Amino acid sequence: MNAFLAELGKKLAERWVSLLVVPGALFVALAAAGSALGHRHALDRRLLGRAVEELATHYDRRPVSAVLLFVAVLAAAAVAGLLARALGTVVERAWLISGPAWLTGRLVRRRKDRWTTAAERAAVGRPAAGQAAVVEQAADGRPAAAEQAPAGRAPAGRAAAAEQLAADRAALAEERNAIALTRPARATWIGDRLRGVGVRVHAQYGLDFPFAWPRLWTLLPEACRNDLIAAREALAGAATQSGWGLLYLCLGLVWWPAAGAGAALMLLGWRRGREAAANLADLTEATVDLYAADLALLLGVDLPSGHVTPAVGRQLSERFRKGA
Repeated sequence: MNAFLAELGKKLAERWVSLLVVPGALFVALAAAGSALGHRHALDRRLLGRAVEELATHYDRRPVSAVLLFVAVLAAAAVAGLLARALGTVVERAWLISGPAWLTGRLVRRRKDRWTTAAERAAVGRPAAGQAAVVEQAADGRPAAAEQAPAGRAPAGRAAAAEQLAADRAALAEERNAIALTRPARATWIGDRLRGVGVRVHAQYGLDFPFAWPRLWTLLPEACRNDLIAAREALAGAATQSGWGLLYLCLGLVWWPAAGAGAALMLLGWRRGREAAANLADLTEATVDLYAADLALLLGVDLPSGHVTPAVGRQLSERFRKGA
């Protein structure tokens, strides 16, 4: 037990150093440099060098003061790391925000209109340019391209047209899915991507995802759980990176180069957040696809078709909800 606790403490210390102290120490160092340089001399290396020399000279023969300064820097670095994580939580909630309507309604409507337009085009199977060409030909009384083809080339022309139509539909479906996989109901792509998991699972299996997921989690093998946990931590890490970006933007008020670093961190965090959200959503859906039948069988529900149907899913959801 003592060996286990010692190893656990070692791992926690390593994690604490890597997640909080190292990036926090960098922030504290840059904050000190920025406060010494200011906006006017933001990139003056000579001034920075003189400030460092003065600091070293001041603590050269004061070892106790130097140790206290080192401890203070570590404490400030840890505080900065905790603040970045707290700001990351705020950023993550902003990514997943679902209301109030006065705040997010306009963004949701915009995303919904874009998705509806793309979905209608995908259903028709022609890009907008193709539709306009067909309408123009009909208005001018000119035959369509397929009708203009020679009779001997009709079968080949129809085959080529069918292939082109399939390619157009695939491209339009991809354009629609780039906005959201389901009808948007959140202000951000990340929010709709994670919300879409429950919508798609309910549509495919009839399962009420928020109630089914905790039961399903207990059945998962350790490797599957670890993958899901890692994906969730990747999303939190991306949000924390954006939290660091907010801190650097604040530092930019006294030292302008920090503002550029903050904007870059926020942009990278947002990109990482999109990738992490997509990965987490894909893994979660795959988990339901692979283990939903095992959950039903464990609960004594027969599956004549070998998989969970919407009717079976609704039956399971009623048991999970328990009247709620």
